[in-house]
Amino acid sequence: MELITYKVSARCFSIVKMFLPIVLCIIIVAPLQSLAEPKSHNKQIEPQVVKRALPIYPKYAIKNKIEGAVLLNFSIERDGNVSDIEVVAADHDGLFDATAILGLQKWAYTKSNHKVRNNYVAIEFVLSENPTTSKFSNVEIIQVRPQ
Repeated sequence: MELITYKVSARCFSIVKMFLPIVLCIIIVAPLQSLAEPKSHNKQIEPQVVKRALPIYPKYAIKNKIEGAVLLNFSIERDGNVSDIEVVAADHDGLFDATAILGLQKWAYTKSNHKVRNNYVAIEFVLSENPTTSKFSNVEIIQVRPQ
């Protein structure tokens, strides 16, 4: 009985010994391949601008020759629409806030697979070639002139 057990064990050992390099290769290489392959379903698609509507320069500001700027923070929804608009900073106690928000609400972006938060844009309302508006750095600046 012991002899038969030994033969079976030796036979199993020879089979394991023959397939061990293949098994080890599969165990080691397969996870490395999955790390090297780009996962397209996890790739974030950044939205691109499709449409930008400029705000309307307030008539009161034109009449009184007032220039100013509004810094806005907003999100881009998965469908490309703008949401969560808030005024971060503004000149002249909100004179330009409403028209800047209304203009930004009309912007459109390409569809994305995720919501993009904390986008900033500075909208400057200018009358002259050398505007005296507030200067914001590290954000996109859009200049609006009277029509």
